[in-house]
Order: sequence, then C-alpha cells, then structure tokens
Amino acid sequence: MKIQILRTDGSEEIHEGTQADIDGLIGADMLDFVNLRDGRMMAVDDIGYKKGLPVNEMATELYHAVRETDHEILGDVAIIPKS
Repeated sequence: MKIQILRTDGSEEIHEGTQADIDGLIGADMLDFVNLRDGRMMAVDDIGYKKGLPVNEMATELYHAVRETDHEILGDVAIIPKS
C-alpha cells in the first residue's frame, strides 16, 4: 500500500509498505487512527503531547476538516487507505 507521510516541517513523502511499517516511518511509540471520511485514515502518535512533539499544521488542517475541535495534531503522521 502507498503510505503518505506528512512531516512537521511541511514536507511530504510517499512510501510503499504495510500498516506494520507506519510506526517506524513516523517515529511513533503508540499509534492512533483518525478516519478522514474520504476513504483514508490518518495514523498519529497517540502520545505526541507527552513526547512534546511539534504541531503538524497539514495534519491539523485535515483533522479539523472532519472534527469540530481546537485540538492539534503533533508529530509526523501517515495517511493510508482505509482497509
């Protein structure tokens, strides 16, 4: 599957891999998933706040498009097709 990585510095990457590869690609210790409601899921590090990760502006915009919240997404994220 194609895994799109959105980095906190604004860069994007595409990797070929499996869901098992995501934690290594984004440096996550514990994954959580956000349904983007368009056939994709966003994988985030569930303990980004505890780790003090920087805000990911692109990921936060995607999150706000599907949830009414002021919560920010921290750290690098992976966008994958919903299985």
